[in-house]
Amino acid sequence: MRNKKDLHLAGCLGDLNSKTEIPDRLKELDVPSLNKKAGLLFEKAMTANNENDEEVVYIYLMKYCQILQVMKKTFTNDENYIHLMYTDKLKKAIKMLTHIKESLERRYNEKTKEENNNKLIKYSNQNRKRFEEKLNFEFESTITNENLLYLLDHTDKKKICLLDTRPSDIFNKNKIISCDVINIPKENLIPGLTPAILTTKLEDQFKEIWMNRHNYNYIVILDQGTEDIDDDQRLLNLRNALLKWDQTCDNSKKLKFLKGGYEDFNHLCPWKTTQNNILKSNKDVEPLSDIELDPEAEHEKLKNKQIQYPSLGTVQNDLAKLKFNSTFHNGLTTDIKTKLDHRDNYSSEEDIDSQELTHTPINKPQLPIFDRSTKPHIKINQFTNPEIIKPLYKNNDEIDDENNELPNNIELLENRRLSSENTFLENIDSYVRNYKNQDIDLNSIPRVDRSTKPSDDLLIVSRTKIIGGDGLRGLQNLGNTCYMNSILQCLSSTEDLVKYFINIYDKFINYKSRTKGLVAKEFSNVIKNLWSQSGRSFQCQQFKDTIGEYKDMFKHYDQQDSHEFLTILLDWLHDDLNQPEDNRIILGASKETGEEDWGNWTKANNSIIQQLFYGQQKSTVSCDTCFEKSVTFEPFLSLSLPLPSEGNKCTLSDCLQLYLNGESICGWHCPKCKRSRDATKKLDIMRLPPYLIIHLKRFSSNGYKKNSNVEFPKMNLDMSNFINGLEHRNWKYCLYGVSNHSGSLDGGHYTASCLKNSLNKWYKFDDVRVYEIDSSTICSSEAYILFYCRKN
Repeated sequence: MRNKKDLHLAGCLGDLNSKTEIPDRLKELDVPSLNKKAGLLFEKAMTANNENDEEVVYIYLMKYCQILQVMKKTFTNDENYIHLMYTDKLKKAIKMLTHIKESLERRYNEKTKEENNNKLIKYSNQNRKRFEEKLNFEFESTITNENLLYLLDHTDKKKICLLDTRPSDIFNKNKIISCDVINIPKENLIPGLTPAILTTKLEDQFKEIWMNRHNYNYIVILDQGTEDIDDDQRLLNLRNALLKWDQTCDNSKKLKFLKGGYEDFNHLCPWKTTQNNILKSNKDVEPLSDIELDPEAEHEKLKNKQIQYPSLGTVQNDLAKLKFNSTFHNGLTTDIKTKLDHRDNYSSEEDIDSQELTHTPINKPQLPIFDRSTKPHIKINQFTNPEIIKPLYKNNDEIDDENNELPNNIELLENRRLSSENTFLENIDSYVRNYKNQDIDLNSIPRVDRSTKPSDDLLIVSRTKIIGGDGLRGLQNLGNTCYMNSILQCLSSTEDLVKYFINIYDKFINYKSRTKGLVAKEFSNVIKNLWSQSGRSFQCQQFKDTIGEYKDMFKHYDQQDSHEFLTILLDWLHDDLNQPEDNRIILGASKETGEEDWGNWTKANNSIIQQLFYGQQKSTVSCDTCFEKSVTFEPFLSLSLPLPSEGNKCTLSDCLQLYLNGESICGWHCPKCKRSRDATKKLDIMRLPPYLIIHLKRFSSNGYKKNSNVEFPKMNLDMSNFINGLEHRNWKYCLYGVSNHSGSLDGGHYTASCLKNSLNKWYKFDDVRVYEIDSSTICSSEAYILFYCRKN
């Protein structure tokens, strides 16, 4: 068999299709003339086929079929057309086109990969890493904000087109301005969408760009902040319209989805958006002083002086006196002033008396350790004398310095340490008084890895109490907000989180976070209302309005996924309460076990959310060709477990084992092979949090919901068979909350089932309806997200 002629007319099938269009003048010919043209094209196609030139054959046969289409529309009753349609030529042409199209697609892909590999070999070592990243996202269906910025700065931005699906009013206010952009509001992205239908829905200013979409090298879909296109059916409708129904070109390689959307892109590079112009226009704005920018700027890092902390009352009075410069405040736009005022004023539907929901002190009316301004003397020098932290457990059998014994039973040591701490904290007032009066040698302080033990704040919070209601208030449905109500009720049953947000959260607000602490404030108000004694239900409208300001998907009243809402909410709360420990140093932590990664991550991520909900897992990707391995350690907020594909009944252990079994992945760029390879990805759980969230993946990307009945334990979830780390703690958990989903992806309803420990009873939360249920009804096919607490 002769070799096929080298590809010489196009670089991809889309480019080749652009050469198959027939001139408009041919469409005006009569049947005999069209018949003659068709016969001539067919003969040329056969001649090119004898020369093994697949590109030329494809072009002639496509033009041949197009002429038949013209004849079909205009001369359907003509005998010549009917004769031509039923000849063997048409059947042969269709059969050949099917085969040649598949062959060309394969050859174009191979040619592209070969060219990229050749470019990579010739590329200088200085730019090799950046070029490898570019190769990766060219074959991915998603693109990161960093890679989009790279394209805008290092390629022809006239060849990049963005499809912005945010509402028109928001788009016109803030948008990306570095390349061509088309605004296609999500309300237009209906099922069965085609490019032709979409053309009729576009504003006139965007139609010309849309009609020339085949000229772009990249077409990027984006919204306000979605991380995964599979989470939004309307975005999938747009992608399908361009991949399946766009006959003008092949969009399979050029079509991308921007991960994180406009929100993350604007955070990365605001100079590429209209928001930068708004900032530049405020020429009359006076710069903030150091005090105005950072209320804590007065506490300078003194090298040779002992830092004197003021009393809590002094700090509160000083902060109350801080005001923004009048010229600056008057120069702000109304919108920004409103947000600043909203941040400083506690706003809600129901104001809760601070005396009603105060925490119960352990010995005295106020708990001194909550006041960070009165820390023990030994921590005063934390700015100039970084705390040296070492792992709690040794990796060998060296003799323990303190107990002069071998740590053979690490779990026993851990339990003994925890027991010692419990005794140590029984009388906090006495502890603080004695500790402050001691003259302590720095070198005598036990140095432990705080990444492997509970936070002091968490231990203290767990010993406070809630005075108020019983936590059985319902939430009014504001319009498809049952997904939000379900999650809020589950979090309201997380007792340590409730105690924290009722008692001490305001001492840890990070006003430099993405939401300026507003989400934490409004969430605290929701928790206080749910645990108050006034009424059986209330509206959390202010909370919804606040989160809607920072995420477009929550601004309106469409049904959303409760797991996505939970993930975003906890991420915001973590950011609002994060207090990084920049001066903490990790020494001697093991890299192989993930202890070093965990220590470094918790050093930068120190909040009650991290302490309660975050764990750690190891991801190992192994090349199926050369067996090269890539190991990374990642924190996790929840475990998203797949359900077995067969059967209507399974256990939670089945799902956990399936999650940890490993999966085959395609297109992994092997660092050793220097090309895309098939690989195997394996996950291992290295560290478990005090509160474990398990998400059952019932929904697939095609909209199908698995209604399998997953059996899960309520009292003794034993995770000892599923953890692979060196952390030795109690691995048994008790269930205290379930977010349920009934119905399908298109139309469903969320509820919550929660255990109230103070009453030792299970309750069903169905928006405003709250009623007691039997614990035997908890395990059902509607269970979607499980909330577990580690047993004491």
